[in-house]
Amino acid sequence: MKCKVTKNVKVSVKPSYEGNFDSIEGKVDVFSYQVTIENNSNHAIKLLKRRWLVLDAADYDYEIEGNGVIGKQPILYPGEKHVYESGSQLKCPIGAMKGSYLFKRLDDDEKFQVEIPHFNLLAPFVAN
Repeated sequence: MKCKVTKNVKVSVKPSYEGNFDSIEGKVDVFSYQVTIENNSNHAIKLLKRRWLVLDAADYDYEIEGNGVIGKQPILYPGEKHVYESGSQLKCPIGAMKGSYLFKRLDDDEKFQVEIPHFNLLAPFVAN
């Protein structure tokens, strides 16, 4: 599990390999990841946007941007956490992801970025 703390918001990511599947574009390696966001600040915060950079060793890098996470813009009060799962696919069994979230403090509407830690996406057979 990879973790990063920015402005007292901790983001932890645990990736998993789901397998190699056929797609319209040919064979793809599918990965899932569980993200835990912990609000260790003294402010209630709302997750507004996400930005991911997906790095594929097959030289097929791409960005994902959008509002919230999996269709939600969670509000986290001090001491609360939000957990969600999502996934990504690569053209090969080796890659990585990193990114950031845009949050807003609810007491003063100040917006701030929180880093998502860089983590590797590796099929289990690659490590052998």
